[in-house]
Amino acid sequence: MNIKKIYFLPPLAIARVGGSDTPLDCFVWNSDRTVYGAHRTIIQPAVSLEVLADGSLRPFLANSIQFKDRGQLRPVAPFFELWALLDSGNGAGPKPTPLTPTLLAQFDASTDNIEYTITVANRKAQRRTNSASCAYIARENVNASDFAPRPLKAFSPHGSGEEPLVYKDHPIHLGTFQAIKPVSRRAMGIDLGALRVRFTPAKGKVYGPPDAISGPASPLPQGVALPPVTQGGRLHEIVPLENRILNPNTPWSKHVMDQDNIDPQPSDSYDGANVGDNRSWGVVDDSCDGVIEASVVIGNIRYTAVARVLSSCPDYAPDRRPFFSMADDLADRDLPAIDINADPPPEAAYEVADLFERAFETASLFNLDAMRTRAVLENIANKPFPGNKGLPEMDHRSMTAKDRGLKDDEIGHKVPPYANTTADLFPYPPKPNSGPGFRLPYSAVAQFAHAKLCDVETMIDFLSTNSSRVKKLVRPPFARFPKLAQKPKDKSTGGYRDPRITRDQFHDMRMPPYMRDSDQNPLSISHRQYDELMQLVEYLMGPAGRENTPIARVVAGVVSRVRKSESEA
Repeated sequence: MNIKKIYFLPPLAIARVGGSDTPLDCFVWNSDRTVYGAHRTIIQPAVSLEVLADGSLRPFLANSIQFKDRGQLRPVAPFFELWALLDSGNGAGPKPTPLTPTLLAQFDASTDNIEYTITVANRKAQRRTNSASCAYIARENVNASDFAPRPLKAFSPHGSGEEPLVYKDHPIHLGTFQAIKPVSRRAMGIDLGALRVRFTPAKGKVYGPPDAISGPASPLPQGVALPPVTQGGRLHEIVPLENRILNPNTPWSKHVMDQDNIDPQPSDSYDGANVGDNRSWGVVDDSCDGVIEASVVIGNIRYTAVARVLSSCPDYAPDRRPFFSMADDLADRDLPAIDINADPPPEAAYEVADLFERAFETASLFNLDAMRTRAVLENIANKPFPGNKGLPEMDHRSMTAKDRGLKDDEIGHKVPPYANTTADLFPYPPKPNSGPGFRLPYSAVAQFAHAKLCDVETMIDFLSTNSSRVKKLVRPPFARFPKLAQKPKDKSTGGYRDPRITRDQFHDMRMPPYMRDSDQNPLSISHRQYDELMQLVEYLMGPAGRENTPIARVVAGVVSRVRKSESEA
């Protein structure tokens, strides 16, 4: 038996900051099968791991999920397990196995042969100022036999003549790192002998220079700045006294957005933006990104495993799933194209129903009225509008009864009443009381429109009777590079978008409406999601009598699975 490689599981995890000393218990997504639950997504406790004083673990199952302790959010602190890919040489192929002291002993090794290295950094200020001395970094080396938690104290490395943002003698704490003590037993289905490490993020604090005392908040919408002579809105404390430890003489305290065209988008997402002259107050936080490495020496061979961890803000809606996630992005990049007519049909075909459920959950989270207003004003600010034939409107007619491509006569047939889109419910010009009884009529109606499509049979009926309409309602993603024309066309074709075409950069009511991607362009679903949805629509548009095709079995399987779940409930 020999080791082919060593690796971490998971290879990537997201930590979330919190002020409590107790990490959040583990939970998973599930469906509410109660009488009034309507199969909505809920969170359900799962087996969690408590780190004891000696560094070992105690598995337990919480009765409920507690997010706060005395007003302080519990942080999300992920574990990373070390695994080995073993080849026994009997022709069965490599076998993934947790790396344990027992397995190490078979190779005349122990935990003393393993060293962990974690490097975490915050480079937000560096990204804006283009100055490496405005980043702050922490690094720790830990032997796998050392089970004490290690604080991650970050400061700013700098060269001669540079001013460090964070002094070494006043570091910013970015969390803790701990090697877990393995114990040769199993409990609650957990192998406690597997080698693990844990990253616990920081508290979610902000830091600034000595003069970051108090400042005005802008009363204006995001993206609109106050004149330099205006005091602004309410005065508030910028940074607590004990956290005013940063160097005031760095480029970060002098930064003004968009001066050197190096800002990320949106460029005004820092303290001091949109107030006065837009000068930064020099404030940073304790979120970070990091790399965890394991070096395992067995005999004369060194094996290396690498994992990545992201430390971010708390999840403000943990029982709601985004329609476009990091997992979708990775799948779009790494997995082969979907063919829902393949035989046997791919499991991914079930994602169509899941996509509509996640769209409803996303619609319940944001203020569509405010986002529509912002997007329309941005469009108007970039007039004159490019060619718009056959595409939705870009001004205040957007998502109203006057919006192009939504009328029954343009679709070619009368649509069922339940299939009306959000836009059908609003006159032009839109009025605040268009949705009676709702202060945010677009947001309220959007939830109702998406809620009924969470029912699989209703969704399939909607896609089959409104196929042409669906094609116009869903915004295509940007084309992949090989599919882009060498010379862009003058106007948008309405198919896959081209970032070089002006019309493809304007917001409209196509789904998902008025949301931005990382480049500040209109957001779309992923290529895989879009292709899968369009394949299903094409199938449902086709002639009847195809009951024995793979996709027909997929559709029937989705419906039967939902009906079975409902009967079990």
